Amino acid sequence: MFRRLAPATNNLDQISRVEAILRARFDVDDTEIVLVSEDPGIKPGFPPFETNILFWKNETRYRLKVFSKVSDVSERDVPVRWLLPSLEDTGEGDCC
Repeated sequence: MFRRLAPATNNLDQISRVEAILRARFDVDDTEIVLVSEDPGIKPGFPPFETNILFWKNETRYRLKVFSKVSDVSERDVPVRWLLPSLEDTGEGDCC
């Protein structure tokens, strides 16, 4: 009845690693929600995979998209701390 649209991968360790990078960079408390997902890139001309990160800090929602597999995301892909306001999710359409 239901099937996955992307191949099954066991990347929970990589997702946890990216979550830890994000929490450390932006000082996100353990009580705040951080969602990390690896999704197929569906737009023509874009990379085949993207890592999407949604997180909350002090009741504000933020969004970050990295155009690579979650296993390839590193600290270099996460913006410096003072750019946090630019990541605020305003509810507008997708960035790309």
